[in-house]
Amino acid sequence: MTQAPSGNRRSRIFGLCLAGLIGLVVVFYEVELMRGRGAWRDYEHDALGRGVKLKFADYIPPKIPDAENFASTPIFDAIFQASDAGQTPGNPFAFVQYGSEPRLSDLWSQRQTDLTAWQQFLIKEKVLPKAGENEAADVLLALQRFDPLLLELREAGKRPHCRFPVHWEKLFNATLPHLGPLQTASDRFALRLSAHLSLGDSPAAYEDFHDGLRLAIAMREEPSIIAGLVRMSIGAKMVNCVWDGLAKRQWAPPELRKIEADLSGLDWLRDYVFSMSCERGSSNELMDAIIHDSSKYSQALGSFSGIERYVWVSPRGWIYQSKVRHNRFLDELIARVEPGQHRYFGQRPVPSSPANLVSVPQRIHYLMFFETAGALENIETKFVQGATITDEARIACALECFRQKRGAYPESLAELSPEFIAEIPAEVVNGDPYRYRRTKDGLFLLYSVGTDLRDDGGVVNPALRPSKQPDWIWSYPAK
Repeated sequence: MTQAPSGNRRSRIFGLCLAGLIGLVVVFYEVELMRGRGAWRDYEHDALGRGVKLKFADYIPPKIPDAENFASTPIFDAIFQASDAGQTPGNPFAFVQYGSEPRLSDLWSQRQTDLTAWQQFLIKEKVLPKAGENEAADVLLALQRFDPLLLELREAGKRPHCRFPVHWEKLFNATLPHLGPLQTASDRFALRLSAHLSLGDSPAAYEDFHDGLRLAIAMREEPSIIAGLVRMSIGAKMVNCVWDGLAKRQWAPPELRKIEADLSGLDWLRDYVFSMSCERGSSNELMDAIIHDSSKYSQALGSFSGIERYVWVSPRGWIYQSKVRHNRFLDELIARVEPGQHRYFGQRPVPSSPANLVSVPQRIHYLMFFETAGALENIETKFVQGATITDEARIACALECFRQKRGAYPESLAELSPEFIAEIPAEVVNGDPYRYRRTKDGLFLLYSVGTDLRDDGGVVNPALRPSKQPDWIWSYPAK
C-alpha cells in the first residue's frame, strides 16, 4: 500500500514544480525578447536604408530668430509663459470664456453663417448694448475689441517661418497651449470675413481669408498629429467661408483669383505624410519608454486606459513586435499617398492594419499597437478629403469668375483653363477629371467619387458624417 507523501516532501515537490514553472516563464520571456528585439533590428536596418527617420527628435523643428518667426509675438509669449508657470492660459480671442457661440458656415451640411444669430448672441452676452440697423455692422463693431490682436497676427504672418516654443523634448508631457487660441483666432477671421462680404467689401474679406489661412500654414512644421488636425480644421473653416460667399455671390473676381492662388499653395497630402512620420517618431519613443524605462509608463500611457496592467505582465518582446508592426503599418499608409502626383492610391494594401488582427491571441500579442494605431486610417481619410475639397474650392473660384464674365457657368470644366485657372486639378482619389454638371436652377454640382471610387451621382446622405459620405461634393443651396 502506497503511503501519501509527507508534508515536507509535498512542499519540495511543489517548490520544484513552481521553480520549473518560473524557469519556463523566464525562458519564454527571454525567447520572446530575443525574437522581438531581432525583428526590430531587422526592420530598423531596412528602414534606415530607405532613409526613414525613426526618432521623434528628427522631426523637432530648429529654433528660429524672432524676426523671422510668426510665433514670436506678445500673444503667444503670454500664453506660453502662463503654461510654463503651470497656469491655464486664458484665450485672448474668446468673446466669453464659457458659452456656446453660433456656428459658422459648413459646406457639408449646407449651413451658412447667420449674422443675425451672431448679433443676438453678442447682445445676450453684453458684448453689444443693443441691435443696430445692420447685423453685419454690429458684428464688425463687436469684433473691434480683437482688432489689436488680429493686427498683431497679420503682421506676424509676414514672417517666413514659424516655431512655437513647445517643449518637444518633453515628448509625452509637452503641452500645446497655442492650439485653442489659434482655433478661436481663425473663428474671428472667419466671422469678420462673413461680415465684410455681407457689406459688399470683398477686398477686406479676402484679407481676413488670407490671415486666417496663414494661421494654418504657420503650424505646417509642428511635429504632432493633433497640430496637423487643428491645422486642417482651420484650413477647412476658411474654405467654408469661401463656399458661403460663393453661394451668396458676394465675392469679386480679383479676390477669387487670389483665393485660388492661396489655396493652390496648400499640400494636404504632403502634410499627411509629415504627420504620419511624426507619429512614427512619437510612437517609437513611447515604445522605447515602455521597454527601457518603466518609470515613464504612467505618463506615457495616460491616455490609453487599461494598458498599464498589460505592460506590467507582457513580455518586452511583444512591445518590440508592436513597435515593428506599428512602423510597417505607417509605411503602408504613407505608401498610399503620392504628394508629387497629387494622388491617393486607396487600393494599395495595408496588411498590417489593426483591422486584420481578428483573433483574441493576436490582439493580446499586439495590444500596444492595436490600442494606439486604430484611429490612423480615419486620419488618412481626413487629409485626402481635405485635399479634395481644396481642389474643389479652387475650381469653384474659377467657375464663379467665368460666370461673372460670361453670364453663366460653363458647359464643362475644360472651358476654365487657362483663362480662369492655369490647370484644372484632377481627382485626388483616381486621377480622373472632377465630376461636374450644370443644374436646372442655374447653379452647378461639382464632386469627387470619394475613396470608394464609385460614382453615386453627387448625392449627400445627411445621416452620414463627412468622412463617410459616398461622394465628396461642392454645391450651393437651391435659390
